[in-house]
Amino acid sequence: MPRATPSLHGDADALSVDRVITELRRGRVIRVRGLEGSALVASVEMLSADLLAALFDAADGTLRLATTAERAAALGWSATPGDLGWPVPLATRSEALLAAAGATTAADAASPTPAAQDLTPATTLERAALQLAKHARLLPTMLCARDRSAPEAPLLQVTTAAIAAYQEPGSVELEFISEVAVPLFDAPHARLAVYRDRRDASECVAVKIGDIDLTRVVEVRVHSACMTGDLLGSLRCDCGDQLRSAIRRFAQLGGGVLLYVGQEGRGIGLVNKLRAYALQDNGLDTIDADRHLGFVGDERRYGVAAALLQALGISQVRLHTNNPRKIRALTDAGIDVAGFRTLAGAMTPQNESYIRVRRARAGHLTPDPE
Repeated sequence: MPRATPSLHGDADALSVDRVITELRRGRVIRVRGLEGSALVASVEMLSADLLAALFDAADGTLRLATTAERAAALGWSATPGDLGWPVPLATRSEALLAAAGATTAADAASPTPAAQDLTPATTLERAALQLAKHARLLPTMLCARDRSAPEAPLLQVTTAAIAAYQEPGSVELEFISEVAVPLFDAPHARLAVYRDRRDASECVAVKIGDIDLTRVVEVRVHSACMTGDLLGSLRCDCGDQLRSAIRRFAQLGGGVLLYVGQEGRGIGLVNKLRAYALQDNGLDTIDADRHLGFVGDERRYGVAAALLQALGISQVRLHTNNPRKIRALTDAGIDVAGFRTLAGAMTPQNESYIRVRRARAGHLTPDPE
C-alpha cells in the first residue's frame, strides 16, 4: 500500500483555522462551510462601514448578527440559554453593530434591539463563527450571511468540523526547543524549559525549581499569564503574588514545576480583560463583566498544560491552586492529580472584591495560611 504524501503545511484542518483567524483579526471576510451549506463571516469588532456595505451586497441584503447567550442576556434580549442570531436591517450602521458587540458600556444604549420574533437560535455555522471569534481573542459577536459568492471567490475558508477540533486536548503538538539555567530571586536553582505548540507557534514555559524526582508525586502549579499582575504588579488581582508564592514554596520544598501558559484574562486575552476592567469600574463584578462582553466566566482550557506535563515525563502531581475547575480539567485530560494545596496571594483594598467573587461565584477555595 503506497504511503500517504505528507502535507507541506502539516494538518490541513488546523492550518485552515489558523489562517482564517488571521483574516478575521485583519477585518476580512471568511467562508465557513458545514453540512447546512456555507456562510460569509466577519467580526463585528473589526467592522468598517465599507465592509458592512460589501457584505450587504454580497448577501443580497440578508445579514444576520450572531452573538453568545451571555451577551444577549447582558443586553436584555433574551434569558433563554443558547447563542442567538437575528436579521440585521439594511439601515444599520457599523457603529450600532459595534455597540451590539459589547465594546463599551456606554454604547449599550445605542445597541440595536431586535424584535422578539426575530431572535432565533444560532445556526451551526453561526456557532462555529462565534467559536472562531474566541480563538481569535475577538468579541464573540459576528456578522454572518448566506454565501451567494462565486465558488472561486478568493476567500479563505474553514469547515465547522475543523473549528470544533481546534485546540482540543488531543490536538496539542508540543515541540521541545531549549532548556537552560535561569536563577530566580526566590529560587536560585531554577531552569526554564521552553516548548512550542506546532499548531500556532505559541510558546509555553516550564519553570523547573530544585530537584525534580519523576518517580514520585511532583509539586506543580499551572499559572495562566497575567501581564498586569505578573509583570506590572497590578493590585487589581493576586496573580503576581500567587506566581511568586509558588516559586518560593517550591524552592522551600526542595523542588517543583511551574507551568506558565498564555491564557490572559481567564482565556479572553489582554484587550478583552482591560475592557472587562472598565466594566468593573462601572459596577460589574469580574464574572459579570466577562459575560457582559459575551464570554463565559472562565474560557480557559488545559490541554496544553496536560501535554506539557506529559512532555516533561511527569505522571503524578500535587497541584498548587485555589481553583477546583483546574483540578477537574487536568484529571479529565489524563493527569493523575494525587492531591492539591491552595495558594495565598495578598488581599488588597483593590482586589478584595475580585478575590471574594471568585470564592463565592467560581467556587475557588480559601488559601492555606503560609
